[in-house]
Amino acid sequence: ETFLVTVPPALQDEKLHCYKHPGQEFTYVLEGRLKIVLDGHELVLTRGDSLYFDSGMEHAMLAMDNAPAKFISVVV
Repeated sequence: ETFLVTVPPALQDEKLHCYKHPGQEFTYVLEGRLKIVLDGHELVLTRGDSLYFDSGMEHAMLAMDNAPAKFISVVV
């Protein structure tokens, strides 16, 4: 499955929503800066960055810099 995802800017003190599902996930950032929390580790991706991970691990995504972030996600 392929998704085009836009993450709106986070509200102050907004709680992260963690996800966990079967499969593998590939994320490619198109716009903005995206903080990804993956199994308790934080990564920051910017335009052109990508990440491949086991989506059975808890993960959450948060747009940074008070601006939306847009990415393509492929789940297999």
